[in-house]
Amino acid sequence: MNILVLHGYSALNRGDGLLVSSTLNILREAFGEEIKVTLVASDPDSFSNLELESYPAVPHISGYSKEYMRVLRNIGKFDLVVGVGGGYLRGGRVVELAKTSLVHGVQLFAAGRSGVPTVYFPQSVGPFRYGSRLPMSRLLRRIDRVYGRDDRSMDEFSDVAMIRIPDLAILSKHEPSFSNDLKDGTPVLSVRAVNGRVPPLVRELAGYLETFDGYIQSETRGNDDSAAMSALMPRTVLTRNELFDTRTPRVVIAVRLHASLMALQAGHYVIHLAYERKGFGAFEDLGLPEYVHNVNKFEPHRVLMQAHQLATDEGVRRDYARRVGAARSTSQRHRKSLIGELRGLAASGEK
Repeated sequence: MNILVLHGYSALNRGDGLLVSSTLNILREAFGEEIKVTLVASDPDSFSNLELESYPAVPHISGYSKEYMRVLRNIGKFDLVVGVGGGYLRGGRVVELAKTSLVHGVQLFAAGRSGVPTVYFPQSVGPFRYGSRLPMSRLLRRIDRVYGRDDRSMDEFSDVAMIRIPDLAILSKHEPSFSNDLKDGTPVLSVRAVNGRVPPLVRELAGYLETFDGYIQSETRGNDDSAAMSALMPRTVLTRNELFDTRTPRVVIAVRLHASLMALQAGHYVIHLAYERKGFGAFEDLGLPEYVHNVNKFEPHRVLMQAHQLATDEGVRRDYARRVGAARSTSQRHRKSLIGELRGLAASGEK
């Protein structure tokens, strides 16, 4: 199998790195370890550890790279084209729409006219304004299978016939192992700037928490959480290993979705402050809808109360773990279904 994977971003954003690695894991489970994968990404060098061919999708002053354009011109030579899951197809603002068109629209257009089976893994699509929703819908309808990961995207693009399944991180084969022995009740807060600033309610929450540890999820250019995190003056900033490679659970409050999901996979008790539709869909799929809040409209005292309950009440923690466990059986059925669809499409070779 010769597979082209589109729409990678940067492994320096750990959530996007997770989406690429999760995509590769599913493809290898579907077709075996001997598949050949070519990756298109905004920062291909950040994926050098994966040891696969990769090409830059972001245009420079002189335009797109010749190598990248050669890949898109020859896209019909691949056996399968896969779009990484994520939330990159959106155009709610002028600058956002321009970036989507220049970076992702080119890839989506090429995939739709490739003449080979095409699958887009779980997406949050939208919002699209300025007359761009209909052109995006037309492009997506040319893809054989488009999976959606939240109900708003499904509603707004009902004409695309998306199939609703959870985020790739929730489809992971790894089963979270929750310990009820919470030795450190100090919460962990992970933030990002939203529309250029740390949301005021997040600042207010940090003030109520008083003592907390920080964690930085993304450090890529133009998407670096370091300044936002340091502005809140955490007790210390945990490394990735300190947060994720530990058997000591913590209460984690996170703004980025995949910081939330990665912490949950590591066995932490997570509250998510969502800045986009994808967060609400994910926590509904986890059976934890009351633990996700709109980052611009939440009640800090309510989140503070939830964090306190998770830190002090064993019964609340047991219920949290039970819900995640109950949701896992559904997510694994979706994973098997996705793999079956991939095999069926690849076998048919039909467009």
